[in-house]
Amino acid sequence: MFFIIIAFLVAFGAIYALYSILLFNGGNNKGDDLQLSTKNILEQVEVLYNKQEYALVELLATKYLDRVPNHVEVRKYLAKAYLEDKKYNSAMKQCVLILQKHPNDIDTHYVIGRCYIKKKALGKAINALNFVYERNKKDKEIIKMLAELYVETEQIHSAIDAYKELVELTESSEVAADLQSIIAELNKQVKNYPEAFEAYKARLTVFPRDIDTNQKITELYIEIGNYPLAIETLLLMLSFVSEPKTLLWIYDTLVDLYEEIEDYEKAIAYAEKLLDVQGSDKFAVRDRIAGFYLKMNNSEQGISILEDLAMMSQNGFEITIELADAYLNNGFFQKALDRYKLLLDKATQREAKIVNSLICELYIKWSEVAQNEQNYTKALELLNSALQYNPISSDAFYHIALYNFEQKNFNNTVEYINKAISYNKDDSNISKYLLMLSAAHHELGNFFEEKKALSDLLNVDEKNAEGLYRVGLMYAAQRDIKNAEDAFRKAVEYDPELIQAKYNLALLYENNNKDKAKELYMEVLEQDPTFVEAKNALTDLSSTDTY
Repeated sequence: MFFIIIAFLVAFGAIYALYSILLFNGGNNKGDDLQLSTKNILEQVEVLYNKQEYALVELLATKYLDRVPNHVEVRKYLAKAYLEDKKYNSAMKQCVLILQKHPNDIDTHYVIGRCYIKKKALGKAINALNFVYERNKKDKEIIKMLAELYVETEQIHSAIDAYKELVELTESSEVAADLQSIIAELNKQVKNYPEAFEAYKARLTVFPRDIDTNQKITELYIEIGNYPLAIETLLLMLSFVSEPKTLLWIYDTLVDLYEEIEDYEKAIAYAEKLLDVQGSDKFAVRDRIAGFYLKMNNSEQGISILEDLAMMSQNGFEITIELADAYLNNGFFQKALDRYKLLLDKATQREAKIVNSLICELYIKWSEVAQNEQNYTKALELLNSALQYNPISSDAFYHIALYNFEQKNFNNTVEYINKAISYNKDDSNISKYLLMLSAAHHELGNFFEEKKALSDLLNVDEKNAEGLYRVGLMYAAQRDIKNAEDAFRKAVEYDPELIQAKYNLALLYENNNKDKAKELYMEVLEQDPTFVEAKNALTDLSSTDTY
């Protein structure tokens, strides 16, 4: 019955509109134009507009305005009908006609502002809606539209101000809390963190258990490095959160934070709680727990967990490498080697390349231990084994060169360090390679080659203190005091702990700056009270002061 009545009213409206049009078109006398009064037309277009019969509004209003073009109220309905009917250009045309005669008409500015929004002319939309806002600063709809436009046009500070006005005008605390969430996000965007926190906290006063807001404020605490308050918020969330997905995030974040502040005991405690949450990656969590034990120097517990995980994964690639690394860091070279070789049996070509490189590094570290124990024969054997797994390892060649240098086989040192340089793929180790090359040439008396090596060194690392010190020694040997002094001074500047450079600089200062020389000798003795040469030099300088 209800639908029948509605259909009847719509039909009646359409007939009425057509009848009106016929009246407009049917007569030639002035009296004919006035058969439908202005009041009736306005009432009719209003009824049709409210019933969303926009096409009929357009038809009726257009016909009427052809005869009575100055009827502003009918034209405003026509503009609004065009707007709702998505005929934005037609709506804007009507608005322009109205504003030519009524430039301060608020309703028309509102309509044309909405048209500009639909046409993506956002700057013009802001101007039009600002006109409305300036005349009614309590209009929440206009303020909201402006706020959204400011966001879309990246005028974030203006958007924040607009949303703050909305909060002041909003009576509902729930709606105001939602607006505070928007304000917080906008303040984060412009890195105004104090205002962001204030907005989040304002929302939490209304919805203290809102999970999304608590998560966001936690993430913001983490972003600015305030880990204690982040942890405090997470622990508070544990008092009301039960949903597994959120619990996973809380515990995982707590583990991350305790790891960040190196509180590994608590990291382990919350990682173990994480194991009990539905959906947790138990393998990955146990792997992290093992890592925490290793960082706490509880190698036995950490390695035990990794061994279990390796067994569970049937010696999976990543976990086996992690276990081998743990063995290696604890000096269990053979166990690490056995694990790596186990991987080689089933490795892909890419994995085999990685494992071969790791075995090479293992042998190099093993050789360092042997060399420190003065077992030079074993050290050399281990280095040769390293080259079997990576024949172009610059680090292996460097350690063989180092071995030969300590054995005073300087020609061999030059040969192997040149190989290290030739296979070096980046500049990460080139400084120490060139430094050793210069030292070997110095021992061989090849001063031209020594100078070239040092020159190459300082070209790639101009602040290398040891290199500058050696250059200073070369200048001093040639009695080039000025350049020697400059080199020693730079060496001390870049490495104040380089005691030999400081001592040699003091020797040079004895000729022209005894006070500075004594100052440096005293610094040397502060660093090393057993430095006999510096003590004697200082005594000699002090004794000359009495004459």
